[in-house]
Amino acid sequence: MDFRILTLSLSLCVSAAVQAQINEDFEDGNLDGWQLAGTVAINSFKSIDNYSMRLKGGAVAIREFPADGDVSLSMAAGSLENGNGCDVYVSSDGVNWGSPVLSLSPAQDRGDFYSATTQTTGGSTFVRYVQVGSAADYCYADNISISGGGAPAPNASLTGNGAFGSVQVGESAMRTLTLSNSGNADLQVAAVTGYTSPFTLSNDNCSNTTVSADAQCTLDVGFTPVGAGSVNQTLSIATNAGDQSIALSGFGSDTTPPPPPTGELHQFSGNGEVARAALTLAELQGNSLVRYDYSAYSHGQTEANADQSNAKEPSNHFEGRLVINGGQQVALNFDERTSGKAQAGLYNDPGSFPGFDFEFVQSGSHIIPKDRGLIVTGHGDWNLILEPGRVWDENNDNGFSRVAIPFSLQEVQANCTHNGVMSFAFKNDGTITNVAIQVGAETCLYFQYDLWGLAAADYQAQSISDAAALISAYESEVAGRIPTRPIAELDDVYSGVVSANIASEQASSPTTHGVLVDGVHYAAGCSTRYGNYPFCEVMGLPSYSTAKTATAAFAHALLTQQFGDSARYMNIAEQVAECQDGINGTSSIWSDVTVENALDMATGNYRLASYEGDEGSSNVLNNFFLVFTHDQKIKHACERYIRKATPNSHFSYHSSDTYIAGVAMDNYYASGDLFEKLVEEVYKPLNLSPVTYTSVRTQGSPADPFWSHGMTWHADDMIKLGQLINDRGVINGQQVLDPAIMDDMLVNGGDLGLETYGSESRYLNGVWTYDMGQRSAPLCNAGSWVSYMSGYGGIGIVMFPNGVIYYYVSDSNAFAFGGAETELNKIAPICGN
Repeated sequence: MDFRILTLSLSLCVSAAVQAQINEDFEDGNLDGWQLAGTVAINSFKSIDNYSMRLKGGAVAIREFPADGDVSLSMAAGSLENGNGCDVYVSSDGVNWGSPVLSLSPAQDRGDFYSATTQTTGGSTFVRYVQVGSAADYCYADNISISGGGAPAPNASLTGNGAFGSVQVGESAMRTLTLSNSGNADLQVAAVTGYTSPFTLSNDNCSNTTVSADAQCTLDVGFTPVGAGSVNQTLSIATNAGDQSIALSGFGSDTTPPPPPTGELHQFSGNGEVARAALTLAELQGNSLVRYDYSAYSHGQTEANADQSNAKEPSNHFEGRLVINGGQQVALNFDERTSGKAQAGLYNDPGSFPGFDFEFVQSGSHIIPKDRGLIVTGHGDWNLILEPGRVWDENNDNGFSRVAIPFSLQEVQANCTHNGVMSFAFKNDGTITNVAIQVGAETCLYFQYDLWGLAAADYQAQSISDAAALISAYESEVAGRIPTRPIAELDDVYSGVVSANIASEQASSPTTHGVLVDGVHYAAGCSTRYGNYPFCEVMGLPSYSTAKTATAAFAHALLTQQFGDSARYMNIAEQVAECQDGINGTSSIWSDVTVENALDMATGNYRLASYEGDEGSSNVLNNFFLVFTHDQKIKHACERYIRKATPNSHFSYHSSDTYIAGVAMDNYYASGDLFEKLVEEVYKPLNLSPVTYTSVRTQGSPADPFWSHGMTWHADDMIKLGQLINDRGVINGQQVLDPAIMDDMLVNGGDLGLETYGSESRYLNGVWTYDMGQRSAPLCNAGSWVSYMSGYGGIGIVMFPNGVIYYYVSDSNAFAFGGAETELNKIAPICGN
């Protein structure tokens, strides 16, 4: 085991004996050297300085320190119950522990730190923390120090970056390696071995030498490829503190570098004189971070007004892997903004950031992640969505180029989406600062939080084989976006319009909103708790139930267009085996139900007659939404309800019915994955963003899309999805979706669908409709229907009859759109009759 001494001071007393001083205060933000059992993490809530070690649920943490003498340590407790406690033991041999040197009981669980001291002999000190209790009980360890006689010994470490990345054949790159002795005795060093051409050694100050205590030596390694391809070697140095080694890697490239960005990708034209008071280079290289306005994570402006930025095009080029915290999840500062869901133990580790090891390419001042869409991380709470960001130079950054990458954390097996930005600075030689991470916005009605902090990072430069294709695809993505202008410009373009009234119903907790008028996307900013989100164009917006329309209903219309009535009226029991057998020996309640009935929420199978009575029950929450395999979901969906009415006669809103419909359609198609077919034949031709190419899916096999929710949109995508309905399913001049189904969505097919909560509201083929003529002060006559998609928490896409598309995303729990209705009627009459 490698027990790392965090701080080692040397002093000489009168007798010239070497004294050792060890401090473990967890301020480096990691638990290196500790043997852990149970749930142990770095914590920032209860600490003497910035960080402590937190144990819960019966966890144990043990570490050996290579010194003895006077031992002092501190411990705090929180949320202890009767019979629970926190104990810390100290031993000289790690076997004979004796009684705890410090114990805390429920009477001492208010977060105050208590201290204890003891002594050890024999050259080593073993410390063991034990939490006795349940998952909701906490112990906090901090400020361990050992001072005294110690055991003089050298401690060697070889540091530096041996990854040279891509180097053109015939050219050279250089890396400096450092061999340090952090021990309290001389380090004897032998010759450096293990390297051969194309790696070379120069300025070797380490071979066959002695490195004094608390000193270091350096050597330079060069890489000069003579041919194309990868080269991997291991450089080794033998010392009296053990052999030290570092991996050497490089890629000889004889290919032409990717071309510069086209005119579609914005380029900075400033001189680099950016006024920066927050997130400075010194802060990125430091050890703590505060929450900032999101303007600190950009080039001084948002992407919408980047031309006003004084940033200049980058002098460094990033191509390779960005690795945060060695690819392992990292604990950050966490502040829940809702009422105690994290503290109640409803999440596993919400205050940590998922393991991060991803490839990026750069084109000019644009940095593009290779992996787009939803990335399943293996984290207990959060999956990840990465979006393209920006790279630029600022004159005060000492030759570094600065990077900002927008991202989203999406709740595992759910649609709750938290938006953030990460930022760092780097150089071509592989030097990189810490990564600053800040999450301060979300669309998630039930769980809201801030997450922020610094994390150590590595830049592993390497050639990305499909870099040119990634850049070309991103250029096409940007070129395919609808032209965008600030929504306030509606007031200038269209007489009498007051854009501030649009989305007024969602103003209590907005994310964003916008309208499509005459081919222009008039977009509001993206709201956060820390100013406008600087990358609003790629902010992750959860679909929630708008997916019932844009995923399930569109898939139904696609199959119907290609396979006719056999697809439109397919029978559920014939396609879904789990729905075939009757419950308790009765005939199946699904034998006369079609997929279209399910998409209409009109199966006749329900328990409570109110339109959303079943959907809001704890049974649905626990046995449909909070179960994650197909077998669990389909069991609930097929077996929970009873026959109450004939199909197509009563509206009862069930996300589980949409899931059944999706499974039935997927089984009917049978020629592959139906969702992938939808992506290839609808989403990509529509020029939707890559974030729409993935969906939350059930765990294990089969991995079914959720169909009812689980998609992520950009604002541009929401506009295009609404426009596709207005265009009756025509894409690029081709009828892709069945026109009869699309007419039903627009209430042009003679079928209004079933009444939902009142006579003014109907539902058909995954689309809600509202009679604008039944408002208290209507602009239109009765029977003036407007179609819209709707999603949990306050999300909507409205297709007004005057051709205007209006979307809103919020956590307001408000779904009305009368404010937009009034203002957009000033552009062109919205009444459908």
